[in-house]
This record gives sequence, C-alpha cells and structure tokens, in this order.
Amino acid sequence: MTALTHDEAIKRAKYVGKVAEAELFDADRNGRYSSKLKDAIFETQLHRLLRPKRYGGFGLGYGTVAEVARTVAQHSVSGAWVVSFMPLHEGWVALLPPAGREEIFATDEFVADIFFPIGKAEVVPGGVRLSGQWNWGSGIDFCGWIGLGAIIDLPGTTAGPQPCLVTIKVAEGEIIRNWDTFGSRATGSNGIRVENVFVPWQRIFPAGAVKNDAKPMGGEYDPEEPVYRVPYMPAGAMASFSAIAVGASQRLHRELHERIHTRQRVVLGGKEWESPVAQKNLGEVTVWVEQIEALHARYVRQIESWSQQGTSLVPEIDSNRLGAWRSSIARTASQVGFRTMELLGAAATYKGDLVEVFARDLFMLSLHVTQIYEDHVMFYGRAQYGLSGHPLG
Repeated sequence: MTALTHDEAIKRAKYVGKVAEAELFDADRNGRYSSKLKDAIFETQLHRLLRPKRYGGFGLGYGTVAEVARTVAQHSVSGAWVVSFMPLHEGWVALLPPAGREEIFATDEFVADIFFPIGKAEVVPGGVRLSGQWNWGSGIDFCGWIGLGAIIDLPGTTAGPQPCLVTIKVAEGEIIRNWDTFGSRATGSNGIRVENVFVPWQRIFPAGAVKNDAKPMGGEYDPEEPVYRVPYMPAGAMASFSAIAVGASQRLHRELHERIHTRQRVVLGGKEWESPVAQKNLGEVTVWVEQIEALHARYVRQIESWSQQGTSLVPEIDSNRLGAWRSSIARTASQVGFRTMELLGAAATYKGDLVEVFARDLFMLSLHVTQIYEDHVMFYGRAQYGLSGHPLG
C-alpha cells in the first residue's frame, strides 16, 4: 500500500465531493446514493484512512478524517455522512481481536454499524447467535459488513453484560427499505433484519469496555497507530458530525453571501445587498459560522493533543465537555441552514435547491444521538458536579 499524506487525502475528498454533489438531488429523492459514490470512495481509498498499516491501511489520524468530512460536506451533507462513516467504522474494527481484524480487513469491504443494543444474542459455543431488527443503518447498501448492537456478557471480561457490536456479513441479513425521512435522505439509512445468525467471538466488539480506552482486544497492535491513541467516541464524533456541520455551514454561508448580492427585491425595489437589514442578517449568519468554526478547531486541537500524548482514556468531564461542544456545533449549524433559507425567501424552498436540502440534512444531523443538545449539555453540567456523564461520552 502506497503511503497517503493528509494533503493528498483532502485532494481526493474534493473529487469525491464533486461526485456527491452531482447526484445530490437524485439521491435525496431516491433515499440513497447510487453506486457512483461507492465507487468514488473505493477508487480514492478514503475508507482506509484510519486502518492500521499492518492491515493495508494508511494509518492516518482522526484529524485527517475530519478534514475529509468537512471538504465533502461543502458539496453534500448526506454524502459526507456516508463518506466519513466508511473510515470511521474501521476504527472499531481495529479494536476487535486479531482474528476479527484480519478477517474483515482482508475483504476490503465497507463496514456499517447500528449501535443501539436492541438485538437478541444467545451465547453458544464459540460465539453468539444473533436475531433482531435494527434501523438507521447508514450506507448499508455500500457495505459488506455491519456491526449490530446487543447486550452480551462476554467471557473473559469482568465488566458484566454490556453493549456490544456483533458483526455479520450484510448478506446474512435482510435489508429493510424503510428509510423515508424529512432529511438525511441520501444516506440510505435503511434497516436490517437478522434471524439466528452465528457470529464468532472474534467479530464481537465490546463497546462498553472500550468506550474511551481505545485498546484492541487480544493485543497484537502498534500503539503508535493514531487509531489507538485517542478516546474512541469523542474522536469519531468529531471526525464525522462536527466536521460535517462546519463544512455544510461554510457552503451555506457562501450561498447566502452570493445570492443576497445578486437578489433583486421586485416588490420593495432595489438590490438586496444594499439594504442595511440584509447586511445585518448576513453579519448574523457569518458570526454563527465563525463560532462553530472556532469551536470545531478547538475540538480538533484537543483530539490532536491527546493523540500526540497517546491519551486513549480521559475523565468523564473531558469527554462530556467535547459532547457539549459538538452538540452546540450541530444545533448552530442547523440554525444556519434554516436561517439561510428564511433569508433567501420562498425561492430557496423548492426541491432541487441546495439550501433546502442542506437545511433539512443539518437538522437531521442535530438529532443524532451523539449530537442532541439538551442531553449533552445536561450531562456536561452533571459531570462538573462529579456525577455520571453521558453513556456515549
């Protein structure tokens, strides 16, 4: 595998972003992207960004994944969601026991996941038998593997029953085409039904045990690989959702600036940009975008600092601080979306207008369990009093 630099990864992300934007409206109508986006991700090998080098990956860090996501998000929110998930889901594959890592990485197929631990896992010799139905499987049509949530009491651990990702081949389940939502439509987040599928222990990821401590099961890893040097959840959420919110907000800001400048107010007369009210409105949105850019940059610096120090386990107050930051970023980005549409008037509400799609998609991003503002700021407050933090960090 030829080495890949950060700058080259961003160059490839710009290409993938253009592919995503070319299908933006069709994908939104159809509820998923076509194979063109999948082919572009595979062609550019962006799914291998976090994968350890010993398994054919590039061994880059979460900062690179974040910049890739931000770059693609300037073209498509849903496209960036799918693109960023492909390397990020390999982040937890890298934490599986050695045999599980070898098995999945050797296929070089994309990996999806649904963390909600609602499946039924019956412990049997050598592993578990998994059954259940899960929703919200983003990018599932592109993937050969999917990790599905279930509560399991893993042998050899003292943590007791805990949420785990039980990894099956997508072909072993039945995809349920139930993705028909207000926004994030192009993510193709369909459900999957599984009936009595055997899964060996090597493909079971104990999410509870490694929520923060990003050390792989069974050893046999290079501690200098970036994927092992940061707390898993804070790093992964930054490199997808927060980065996407920033990139999409930057694109909306450019759209607002340009459209205000060219807009003629037929009824009121005059050019829109000459109006003090329009100037004030543009200034307001600009400040919002600058706020989330600054908070995201601070978030990235914290993750990079932990990576340099090899800090994979952090106190709850620190992980919950970052949870509050990213939920604030997501909420503000959603406000940018709808405020931009409001300021541009009814013309921006037509299907097939980028602002309309971005606004809906950013709203959906803000509703993701890792981004919900009320939850994360409440747990940040709790953590400041020494109480338990958010279950996801």
